[in-house]
Amino acid sequence: MIREPSILIVDDDDDFIQVARRAIRRAGLRVHVSVAHDGAEALTALGLSSEPVTRPETPAVVLLDLNMPVRNGWQVLDRIRDDAATRELPVVVISSSNRPDDVRRSYLLGANSFVVKRYDPGRPGSYVAEAIRYWVELNEPPPGRMEETA
Repeated sequence: MIREPSILIVDDDDDFIQVARRAIRRAGLRVHVSVAHDGAEALTALGLSSEPVTRPETPAVVLLDLNMPVRNGWQVLDRIRDDAATRELPVVVISSSNRPDDVRRSYLLGANSFVVKRYDPGRPGSYVAEAIRYWVELNEPPPGRMEETA
């Protein structure tokens, strides 16, 4: 039996999370969605916190907001890239900011993509589903990575 790929949404905005979940369902994406509401929860979910836990399954992609309590998105991204087990993990920054400095800093820290949150009343959250579809259906991961997420 093939397991659905998992994704991790890291965002403190419950409304955004609900819109993203509905968009994923509408797009027919077969993924397991995990949620972290702040940077500390994200690091715990990825097995990167100081708490002694077994390393969880690595998600196919992390959707990461920048402005969150406890630890911001840049701190989370920096920690993800600092650990050998998550260094190649695809991270898509999804932010309400389109400031060039925020985009630049995200890529300098190792983001794979930067998507600006947008309001589309006809297709709410469709951009989230499109980003996920790319990483779970279209992207070819590096050799060896597929065994970790399959």
